[in-house]
Amino acid sequence: METLLAEGVVAIDTTGAMLSKATPSIDWLIVGPILIPLFAAAVLIILRRAVAWHPFIAIAAVGGTIATSFLLLLRVSEFGPQAMTMGNWFPPFGITFVADLLGVILTLTSGIAVFCVVLYAMGEITGRERRFGFYALLMTLLVGVNGAFLTGDIFNLYVWFEVFLISSFGLIVMGGGAKQLDGAVKYCFLNLIATTLFLIATGYLYGVYGTLNMADLSKIVGAKPFEGALVIISMLYLVAFSMKAAAFPLYFWLPASYHTPKIVVSALFAGLLTKVGIYALIRTFTIILPPAGDSWLMLLMLYAGIATMVCGGLGAVVQTDLRRLFSYILVSSIGFMLIGLSLGTEQSLTATMFYMVHSILVMTALFLLSGLVYNYRGTLDLRTLSGVNKDFPFLSLMFLVLVFMASGFPPFSGFWPKLVLISESLDKQAYAGTCAVIFSSFLSMIALGRAYAFGFWRPLLKTSEDEVRQTQFSGMKSLQYIPVLVLITLAIVVGVMPSYLFDLSASGAKNLLNSTAYIEAVLGGAL
Repeated sequence: METLLAEGVVAIDTTGAMLSKATPSIDWLIVGPILIPLFAAAVLIILRRAVAWHPFIAIAAVGGTIATSFLLLLRVSEFGPQAMTMGNWFPPFGITFVADLLGVILTLTSGIAVFCVVLYAMGEITGRERRFGFYALLMTLLVGVNGAFLTGDIFNLYVWFEVFLISSFGLIVMGGGAKQLDGAVKYCFLNLIATTLFLIATGYLYGVYGTLNMADLSKIVGAKPFEGALVIISMLYLVAFSMKAAAFPLYFWLPASYHTPKIVVSALFAGLLTKVGIYALIRTFTIILPPAGDSWLMLLMLYAGIATMVCGGLGAVVQTDLRRLFSYILVSSIGFMLIGLSLGTEQSLTATMFYMVHSILVMTALFLLSGLVYNYRGTLDLRTLSGVNKDFPFLSLMFLVLVFMASGFPPFSGFWPKLVLISESLDKQAYAGTCAVIFSSFLSMIALGRAYAFGFWRPLLKTSEDEVRQTQFSGMKSLQYIPVLVLITLAIVVGVMPSYLFDLSASGAKNLLNSTAYIEAVLGGAL
């Protein structure tokens, strides 16, 4: 309604677009996984000189984040997607946060991985590094990751990307050595290009459709043919998010940088950051831009996923550094998730969601375990690493279990989503995808089996004996076994009893393909 205040001055009545009731207390649960680590980061900065308290503050914050995410998962499982809008404006004008099964499952799993990283870091991060902000940066990174998983606005997705990217830049250069700086340059360069493309695509999207709210876009774009500006916007998003996820052909930055920072930082990056890129692709090409589901763009994504899986597996086979080997295994896993998304069926998306949980747990555990190996042997070079099985049989056993998990052996957690995706790709006659999944699993088994044979099962080399005597006892930090063991145990439980996670993933995939419940949760009060 317009009211004439004076000559030429018109007041527009906006009360119909504004919230008239206070946000229910239960809705604040949706932003709990963001607010808790954000508050902890502020406290850690204020108490930057009280370094003895830093790990305990971080543990309490991540524990609270996990508890909040679990309660949110229970609520979403029972009542469907939940939304809250800040700023006193109805969506699509207000800042909206949405919790659906995809976002909440990833928030909970990421919280568990970060909790294990914090426990491991207690024996790894020095007082100087604490004072320089390690734990504050870690909390800020968790804020950005959880914000990306829970945002209901694509511009705010860009904002949360920036939050965790800035934090990751700080973490990767920590230590200030030449290797860290070299890795940071490679990591930053391509990520900044991807971020720029993301922002350009978002500007075009707003210019064409006049909104950036994901639910509103789903309602508007769903009625549009896949042509013209929508094709250009979709291509920009595909390139930007594929770069962030380390997909072919723009994956080289990951193995060139993930082996350079401290091992605990590598574990954090491997578990979380690439999954945010995959999450953004899933969210964009299901909820936001659904017309792309039956287009040639999905075929392009399928072949990119196949190339990513094969290149990652081949790269892993030829590596001599354990962390670089794990980095290529991570690249290969990104290809699996791209193939699952490209098929666009409920079963393939279910397998993708299941595999994301598996990858977060297993990749974090692999990188943390490499830190234990380095503590005991002083090297991760497979040309000199040897004798671990004889001196540390339990450590060797943990690595062997992770080899089976990452390679997709039954009944471990990596087997079930691969089985589902193979079945679905055969049904869709995507035979190249089927071959890629099987071939890359075979390559992963060879690469990891070779690492086990050389570094763990092989008798101690004579050239390594002096180095082992220097590092064996000074590096003994037995408490660091606990977080690795927790991650392995969780992954075993997921593999042995997969039905609960499969049911959640299936429900989440159904909501992605039919966005009615998502739109109703966000726009229901504004319709």
